[in-house]
Amino acid sequence: MNMMLSPDQVSFIGLAFETYVMEHHRNEILQIFQEASGDAHYPVVVNAMTLFEDNMEVGECFNAFPSQVLPVFDNALHRVAQTISQSSSSPQESFKLKHNLHVRISVSLRIRMLARCERELERDQMKL
Repeated sequence: MNMMLSPDQVSFIGLAFETYVMEHHRNEILQIFQEASGDAHYPVVVNAMTLFEDNMEVGECFNAFPSQVLPVFDNALHRVAQTISQSSSSPQESFKLKHNLHVRISVSLRIRMLARCERELERDQMKL
């Protein structure tokens, strides 16, 4: 069965991720704005553990529907970049909004080990 995120889930994930990015990656986005090339692609690397600790429901949705959640993250990142650009007190000549921003999720060894333990527990429970 092919499950899809509901519109409410998409909205919730987007708003939660916007809040997270504004809190944890604002300075990184400002640094990207100062880069010379407007055509380059700029990753914003998000630590999965920090994100999931900040909002477990977003983490659960990401784990369940990664291919659906990543575009929501990218869209939220673009909204945050637009907000930062419009609210910045820096002169417009010093930085430019970049349109090729992309979220990259960094998964730590700890998360991989936890996921492996969960899979092993599920497998052991199925044997019972």
